[in-house]
Amino acid sequence: MTKDKYLLVTKYPVTKYKCGLKAGDRVCLKKDLIVKDHRNRPTGDIHRKGEVWTVLRGSKEGRIDVWFRQPDGKPHTWDDTPKSIEEWFEVVKKEKRVRTTRKFTVRFRRK
Repeated sequence: MTKDKYLLVTKYPVTKYKCGLKAGDRVCLKKDLIVKDHRNRPTGDIHRKGEVWTVLRGSKEGRIDVWFRQPDGKPHTWDDTPKSIEEWFEVVKKEKRVRTTRKFTVRFRRK
């Protein structure tokens, strides 16, 4: 059995991944994702189709993977290949926010 090697990572300069995703992008799952443990056995946790994840900045240390933040706030890595990302995720279009500077006053009259 080989021993795991850990690498302390403190810098996350990668903002654009090979697959085309950028830090800050939001993606949703195209199909249910069953979470498995290190022995490839299901843990009972499932990320459902349509769940939205946020793309985070990545590290240049070691193997470069896409970093995501799941809806529960936990980080998750994914293989940085266009084929894998395209199979599992769809980019969520950013909604335009309409800002208004007008203030409306509602006045009531007594009868």
